[in-house]
Amino acid sequence: MSIKSPQMGYHIGDSHLGRLLIAASSKGLCGLMWGDRDRELLEALADRFRWHTLLPGLEKPQRWFEPVNRFLGGDPVDLAFPLDPGGTAFQRTVWRRLQEVPLGRTLTYAGLAKALGNPGGVRAVAGACAANPVALVIPCHRVIRSDGGLGGYRWGMDRKRRLLNLEASMAEDGPWRLTAPAAPEQVGAAIRNPLPERGPRQESENS
Repeated sequence: MSIKSPQMGYHIGDSHLGRLLIAASSKGLCGLMWGDRDRELLEALADRFRWHTLLPGLEKPQRWFEPVNRFLGGDPVDLAFPLDPGGTAFQRTVWRRLQEVPLGRTLTYAGLAKALGNPGGVRAVAGACAANPVALVIPCHRVIRSDGGLGGYRWGMDRKRRLLNLEASMAEDGPWRLTAPAAPEQVGAAIRNPLPERGPRQESENS
């Protein structure tokens, strides 16, 4: 008897940072990906979720697109989406930690590895950041290099720079939180000793 593969719907539309693909399962948001061409977005989605059946179309796509575009336009709305990003146990641990980095702050790759109790695991942490399929909501763009460089970003360095600048400007207006609070048993203790609040022009390790 064949096992039916899980289904995932997707929709591609415009955003302030270019073409945006949003994919979701019955459990929650699976993918939020930027690109310059629709075809490359579909190929990236298919490669990341190769065991899923991908279906064009999302029920009420504006449920997802409208808050994202409001945020990208400078409105610090809370993107409290249920998440279903898949990934390994280690990747999910890294991604949950990323959700604890406050708006307007950054964390180094080494700092993130240390917060996870594995100071020597910088490369593994960087790999988990690069594998994150849900941009913005799982804010891997907030992880930078120890030397102050931005590090890498799966969806382009210009987008990373623009996101950090945008969030720095919004953070001046209040302690906004980007993602929905996760249960304590899922996240554990918050990241200790975050970097001082400062704009991305004075950033501190790698993604």
